[in-house]
Amino acid sequence: MDIGSILALASSALISYNNSTAVAGPMIAMGVRRIAARILAGVSISIGAITLGWAMRSPSQCGSMDTLGAYIALLAPMILSTYLGIPFSASIALIGAGVGRSYVLRSLDRAWLVDTSMLWVISTILTISMGYTLYIAMEKIIRRTRGVTALLSVSRPASILISITMGLLLGGNTLGFLSSLECHRGLAIIALGGLAASLPGSSLIEGIFRWFSTRHLSTLAIQISSAVSIIIATFLGLPLSHVYAIILSAVGYSTSSGISIYSRKQILKLIRTWICSLLVGFAASAALTALITHRTA
Repeated sequence: MDIGSILALASSALISYNNSTAVAGPMIAMGVRRIAARILAGVSISIGAITLGWAMRSPSQCGSMDTLGAYIALLAPMILSTYLGIPFSASIALIGAGVGRSYVLRSLDRAWLVDTSMLWVISTILTISMGYTLYIAMEKIIRRTRGVTALLSVSRPASILISITMGLLLGGNTLGFLSSLECHRGLAIIALGGLAASLPGSSLIEGIFRWFSTRHLSTLAIQISSAVSIIIATFLGLPLSHVYAIILSAVGYSTSSGISIYSRKQILKLIRTWICSLLVGFAASAALTALITHRTA
């Protein structure tokens, strides 16, 4: 196994581990044992990468050795943030790393950049709107049918099924985008790294979903609206952050329900985190790619 494969495996493992609670959290909140939920998350992410990852498009010409710069740019801040517990978006940093590498090599696909930017704008509107609409629709169904018990009994298996789907999408979208940097030649190794999601992780997002599970079908509404956005992104072969989609969906839910989940200060902090993740990925990848290119020239 060469250095590129090792870095690809490490990057995949860290991405999967850092995003695993977005998949396992709803299942744990619905009563699934933590160890079982974690294993399902890891397996679904790995299967999603190997089956759907090939659909993702690279922001530039793929297959260059300069991909090492993108891997290192992703790994360094992820390891530091994981160790220190500092928020860091691996998905957004990966986009920055891919763009930074492409910028230095002067091979950036501008159409890809425009498509991705438009996807994030449209996804923001779509996810918030769906989170808002689904909650209202479900509340009306409960009131009219008075079938609260029946609906809640359906929500548990439905939530578990959607969680597994989210795992498949996480593997296909994020890990697939990672493998696209080298024309998907290392997709099998990257898919193997997805199993790292089975390891025990932070209970922060798990706690958020547990809080949701006591409020009717809010977990299901949030899952559906975020999953739809990621399905569209994967179909288009463009990257979209799972945590970003879930938070936007939760914002739509809180707007319709009147229950405040995030304060303005927390939202601003999240925005700063995403911007910093993008800039760190871009700057580190650009610098490392320039260094590697200069040495091999």
